[in-house]
Amino acid sequence: MMIKKFPLKTLGLLCMITGTSAFAQQKLQDDTKNMEVTKYTVMERFEPGLVLSTEERVELKEAYKAERELRREIIDTLHITERKREKLLNDLAKNPFSARLSRTLTLAEIEFED
Repeated sequence: MMIKKFPLKTLGLLCMITGTSAFAQQKLQDDTKNMEVTKYTVMERFEPGLVLSTEERVELKEAYKAERELRREIIDTLHITERKREKLLNDLAKNPFSARLSRTLTLAEIEFED
C-alpha cells in the first residue's frame, strides 16, 4: 500500500516546487517593471508643503536607479574575487550605505582618477 502512494507523493512535491519557482521568477520580473510612486501619500494630506510632488519623486527614483547601475558597473570592472563581488552586489541591493561598499567605491574612484 505504501509503495503505491510513494510516486504520487513525489509527483505532488515536484509539482509544488516547480510551481513556486515559476511564480517567484514572474514576481521578480513584475517588480522591476513597476517603478511607480503613489500619487497621494498620507503625509501629503496633512502637510502638503513638506512633501515633494509626484514628478519630483519619480525623478529622484530614476536618478537613484541610474546611480545604482553606475555603481554596479564599477563593481563589475574591479579586479576582485567573485566572493567579494557577490558581497558588494548584495550590499548594493540591501544596504547601499554600508561601510564595505563605500570604502570599495571610494578606492575605485581614486584609482580611476589616476
